[in-house]
Amino acid sequence: MIVTHTRNAEGQRRIYFGGKASVECWIEPDDDGRGWSFHWLPAVTGQPLHAADVRAIAVYALQKLAEELSVATQDLHQVPFDTIAALHTSDPFIRRRMAQGRRKIVEQGFVAAPPVARSEERSHSRPPSPVAPRIIR
Repeated sequence: MIVTHTRNAEGQRRIYFGGKASVECWIEPDDDGRGWSFHWLPAVTGQPLHAADVRAIAVYALQKLAEELSVATQDLHQVPFDTIAALHTSDPFIRRRMAQGRRKIVEQGFVAAPPVARSEERSHSRPPSPVAPRIIR
C-alpha cells in the first residue's frame, strides 16, 4: 500500500492511503497529536459507486493499514498518528501512482512531504515549505 504523508502551507498534516483509486482515504491528526480520524470520499471516476461499495473500499484500506502495522484491525485506533506517518512511501512514483487530494485548489494544497521527527518539528518556528513535485520524463 502506498502511504503518503502530506502537509499544506498552513502546516496541517494528512496521510493518504493507496494511489489513485475509486475512493480516496486519508487520516488527519487529532488536536492531542496522538489520535487521528479517518476520512474517505469517492474519487472522480467514470462510473459512480454505490455507497456500500465505497464503504467496503474504505474498510479494506483500514485492513491493509492494520496489516502494514502488524496490529489487529480493532486495535488500529490505538496506533499514534506519527507511527503511521513513519510508513511514508518515499517515492510514490515507484508504482507510477500517487495519492493526492481530490480538489486542485490552493486551500486544499496538500503536498507529499516526509514526516518530521517531533524534536525537529518543535525546533522550527514555521512549517517547512512544500516540496516541489518531481517531473519524470
